[in-house]
Amino acid sequence: MKFIVLIFFGINLFAHSSSLPLEFTGLDYSGLNQNKVEIGKNKGLVVVFLSARCPCSNSHIEELKKLEKDFSDFIFVGIHSNMDESQEEALKYFSKLKLPFAVFQDKDAKYADNFAAFKTPHSFVLNGKGEILYQGGVSDSHELKKSQKLFLRNALEDISKGEKVQNIEGRTLGCFIVRKKNNVI
Repeated sequence: MKFIVLIFFGINLFAHSSSLPLEFTGLDYSGLNQNKVEIGKNKGLVVVFLSARCPCSNSHIEELKKLEKDFSDFIFVGIHSNMDESQEEALKYFSKLKLPFAVFQDKDAKYADNFAAFKTPHSFVLNGKGEILYQGGVSDSHELKKSQKLFLRNALEDISKGEKVQNIEGRTLGCFIVRKKNNVI
């Protein structure tokens, strides 16, 4: 029971910063036709788990586009891990969005498991060593327009200023990532 409460509040006890990937490969749904993204010499890496069906994930798309533009010294990567959403459905959805960053299919939810991502959108900011500087929601609301706090934007601003991230974790709201077809987590 304690485990369920911790997941509900977005607390991530299982991510191991020493093993998080800084390179992503696979099928890209964004239409950019990338098959590999790596951090290189950028300030950091922003990884956001997204869904083709989740209204919460969808409501944060415009903010993610703005963030990628405003923080161009970071590499952005979208990850689609939901096994109950077909490749055709995901391709149709993400290609329509015209995201300025790749959205990779996470076969067997391996990236989601490695990051211990549970909902969409669940975002992570990593430095060049693969250490998590921020994790959690993009904002404090299911709908971006109702947000009082923009967690991901604030974290990227702190990092860009060379400051320590003030809030290293924000509550993750949204739909659960489905690990197995017809079976949530």
